[in-house]
Amino acid sequence: MKRTFLIAILFMLFQTGYSKEGLKIMVIFAHPDEGEIYTGGITALYTELGHQVKFMSLTNGDAGHYSMKPAELAKRRYKEAMNAKEILGLVDYEVLDYHDGVLKNTEEIQRKVYQSISEFNPDVIFTYYPAQGGHNDNMTAGWIVRDAAGKMNPESLPVFIYIRDFHTSNFSYIPDFGINIDEMWETKLAACGAHESQVVEYNPNLEGVLDEVLASKERQREFLIHNTYPYSKVTPGILLALSKWYGEEKASKVKYAEAFEIAEFGRQITDEEVLKLFPMISK
Repeated sequence: MKRTFLIAILFMLFQTGYSKEGLKIMVIFAHPDEGEIYTGGITALYTELGHQVKFMSLTNGDAGHYSMKPAELAKRRYKEAMNAKEILGLVDYEVLDYHDGVLKNTEEIQRKVYQSISEFNPDVIFTYYPAQGGHNDNMTAGWIVRDAAGKMNPESLPVFIYIRDFHTSNFSYIPDFGINIDEMWETKLAACGAHESQVVEYNPNLEGVLDEVLASKERQREFLIHNTYPYSKVTPGILLALSKWYGEEKASKVKYAEAFEIAEFGRQITDEEVLKLFPMISK
């Protein structure tokens, strides 16, 4: 009887393709801090549930400052990424040494992304929705991942999930699913806040409030929320996605959310598989 039960369990694991050790999740983006901004909540939920998450930044972020030299800034941003890694409980945070602002979709970087994916062997990969306009690096990152996926065995593709960045989030769309991140809001803020070069210096400078942000810890937290909330707020479209998976009553009470779409390339999944790959929905 026990042997029959064990065989049944192994068969189910084989059928679903998911290891008893949990899921492997990969997030691929353009600059250190973007995985935190766009997926910090769902990432924290995955790691809390015991799943493995890896971040991969395709540039080193060496142009993201008003006064620091590129090489010095790249080292600083790497250290900030490692701090965020600890906050989110990531198993890895890989930062490629390509320059910020001039990312190109080359065979070389496609091979690097393909190799990293192959070595980590994720069940799900989050990456940018590619489009025209917006930030060159972000849109290029989306195309790089698509082309890297084209090098993979079609029979063993992971599920690819689109992230909407600051440019593409302004398009009219309804996500395939929304994730309630209320319980991880402070963790997400802390991970984003680890990138002090951005949320204390670079971004406040862009908005003309650098002096007041530098002068006050309270103002720094306010700016951190200001910098993070636009990608965590519940819009009408996201509310519809939340309602589908959590029910209207629970969805109506969600304060912070992240929402995503299933990419048209990669493995396609059913609603039942969504609940397996995103177990925090039914937590």
